[in-house]
Amino acid sequence: MDSLGGLLLRISVLLYGSGGVLALLPGITEPEFIRRCVLAHNTQRSRTAPPAASARSMSWDNELAKGARDRARHCKASHHPGLAHFGHPLFGWMGENIWLGAPFSAFSVENAIHRWSKEGAYSLKNNNCSHLCGHYAQLMWSTSFKLGCAVNVCSKGIENFSPHPESTIFVCNYGDTGHVHGVTPYGVACSGCGSEICRDNVCRYDWFPGWGYGPPSSAYSISYWLTNLGTCLLGVCWLLHFYATH
Repeated sequence: MDSLGGLLLRISVLLYGSGGVLALLPGITEPEFIRRCVLAHNTQRSRTAPPAASARSMSWDNELAKGARDRARHCKASHHPGLAHFGHPLFGWMGENIWLGAPFSAFSVENAIHRWSKEGAYSLKNNNCSHLCGHYAQLMWSTSFKLGCAVNVCSKGIENFSPHPESTIFVCNYGDTGHVHGVTPYGVACSGCGSEICRDNVCRYDWFPGWGYGPPSSAYSISYWLTNLGTCLLGVCWLLHFYATH
């Protein structure tokens, strides 16, 4: 765990006054919170045993984070009933993991995600667990590549969990959804990466999603179009040579 980051997070979260607990929680757009959520997920995904065949590295999604924030603010120990109708530009169904604890000092991004990774003893061969492991399956789901998380302190407690005034809920939403009945979360040993790079036991994809705003930089864009133009010209030259010699 990032000890300095964890200390600063705890210092910033709870201030006691006449009005009760004032929660100054990390926002879903704060770079340090985003970095820790993404890093903790990818770290756990890289440690599957045996290593995953084609698990995608995860990155942040603002819309998923907004959904997680909305659910965390409801202070309920249950999953969102409308994840299939969230209105995301890419995903229809989305996954969701929830961590609950009290007091707030029991929470850290890393500890919550680590707990999900230790939920039950998963057997890839039998595709089952010694205990319930829906959080683990979603955390490790190979085709999930976007996430968004939020944390909230519920001063009136969390429904169906605890009335403690520092009851804390941490929610992460995922696209693509995971934990599909009868389907294994991942295959074996990076074998599904194809021509992509396998690094830290996850596939590193050099691409950008279709709903984005194009290549990440002008240099990338120029390189992309020059490469495709060169390929096109080679194809034309080959066809001309073929017809000239036949």
